[in-house]
Amino acid sequence: MMRTERREEAFAELYARLHQGIFAYCLRVLGSRDRAYDVFQETFMRFYQSAERHEGMENVKAYALTISRNLCLNEKKRIQAAPAVEFDDSLYNPGVSREADRNEMLKLIHTALDLLPHDMKEAFVLREYDGLSYQEISDMLNIKLDTAKVRVFRARQKIREILEPYLNEFERE
Repeated sequence: MMRTERREEAFAELYARLHQGIFAYCLRVLGSRDRAYDVFQETFMRFYQSAERHEGMENVKAYALTISRNLCLNEKKRIQAAPAVEFDDSLYNPGVSREADRNEMLKLIHTALDLLPHDMKEAFVLREYDGLSYQEISDMLNIKLDTAKVRVFRARQKIREILEPYLNEFERE
């Protein structure tokens, strides 16, 4: 009984520390709040179920992100097999001009991310959004350290190339 209570307390503490970052990662990778939430929930269910097997783990955040990453990859494969059209009501109610510009820029950034090859996007998101070090990215993706650095660098270059015409347009306005 005591062990179960401690396990639940420990899980609650880990959830409190990690949930925002894990959900943000899922959202960035999948682009849909509903899909991201489903994968997010599944991540923590699997984390909880496997916690006893990995009691002495050193990098809990990387472990949780690895579970999330694998689930996101599976979800992306499933989505590509049966693409669906989603309604985006923000297109029809942009609000104030400044907010509309901001929303448009965020959509452009998300579009630029979606245009990246998966390996570049994944490394970029882990570095820029999740704050992982290059070494942590290397370990998590099972790639060389230099490869992790190159993927992030190339992703930044590609995003810059994709966004440059739009940024020039915003500057003219």
